[in-house]
Amino acid sequence: MRPESTSVVLRADLQALAQEFDAETAALRFIGRRTAPIFESAVAEGQYPIMNRENFKKPANTDRAEDGSYNRIVGQFGRGTYDCEEHGLEYPIDDRKRKRYARFFDAEKAATRILRYQMLLAHERRVAALYAAGSFTNHNVATAWTTVADAAPLDDIATGIDTICDACGCAQEQLSIIIPRVDFREMLRTAQVIDKLKYTFPGIQPALLRPAQVASMLQIKQVLIASGAYDTTEEGIAETMAMIWTAGVMYIALLCEEGEGLEEPSAARSIMWAADAPELPVVESYREDKKRADIVRMRDDTDEVLIGETDLFVYKLTNT
Repeated sequence: MRPESTSVVLRADLQALAQEFDAETAALRFIGRRTAPIFESAVAEGQYPIMNRENFKKPANTDRAEDGSYNRIVGQFGRGTYDCEEHGLEYPIDDRKRKRYARFFDAEKAATRILRYQMLLAHERRVAALYAAGSFTNHNVATAWTTVADAAPLDDIATGIDTICDACGCAQEQLSIIIPRVDFREMLRTAQVIDKLKYTFPGIQPALLRPAQVASMLQIKQVLIASGAYDTTEEGIAETMAMIWTAGVMYIALLCEEGEGLEEPSAARSIMWAADAPELPVVESYREDKKRADIVRMRDDTDEVLIGETDLFVYKLTNT
C-alpha cells in the first residue's frame, strides 16, 4: 500500500505514524498561553475590576491640618468585560479506514494530534491579533536593528522597561519581552549586543544564545520568541507561509502566571469558561453509527482580552 504523499513513508515494522509535520514540536513554538495566561471563570461572561493608575501615580497631600483632620482620598476603579466564545473542531474516524490502517498507526491518536495542533494554532492567532489590534503607542527604535553597527537594541529595550516600571510600579524582573524570531536574531547580530556579551557570557557566540540567557542579560523575567507560522493558501495550492506575530514589532509586557487571579496585573488574559470546557482544549468523542465512524472533538470556550489602560502594562517597539 502506498501512502498518499511520496514524502511520507509508512513503516509497518515500526508500527508508528510517519509524519510530514512534527506537530508536537511545532506546538511548543506557540506562546499564546504565556502572552495571555489562562484564567478559569465560573461564568461565560462578566466584568472584572481595573485599578486605575491614578490611585498610585498622583501624589496625595499627607499633611495633617491644623484642626487635627487628615485629607481623605477615594480610589478610582474601572471595569473590563469578557464574553467567552466556543471554538472547536471534529475529526471523523471511519471504521473501515481505522481497520485498514490499524497495523500502521492508532487512528484516534493521529486525529488527536491534528486537532490539538489546529486548536492551539487558532488560539495563538487570536492572541497575536489581540496584541496587534491593541491601541498601544508605537515607539520606533532609534535605529533599525538591521543596521548592526549603529543600532542600540539594549537602549531601546531599557527605555521601554523603565517606562512600564514607572507606569505601573512593577519591578524590572517581572517583565517579559515578546519578540518575533527574525527580530531576535537581528538583535543578537548588533555590535552593541556583541560587546555586551563579552562581559555577560564570555566565549559564547551570539547566535547560540538561548532566550533564557538573553532574559538574564536584560534582567527580566523571560524572553518569548514568536516563531509560529501557518500556510495562508487554500488546500491544493502551493503553500505560502506567514508568521503569526508580525515581524518588526515587539512588546515589553507585564505578564502574570497561568491560573493567577484577575487581581494579578497582566497585559492580557485568556479567560476560559471552565464550567463548559475545563481545558484548553478539552477532548471529547462520540459515535455516529449512520456513518460508521467515531468522532473525536476538541473545543474550548474562551475570550482573549487586554487588561488595563492603554500602555499601562505594554510598551510596543516598532521598526526593529
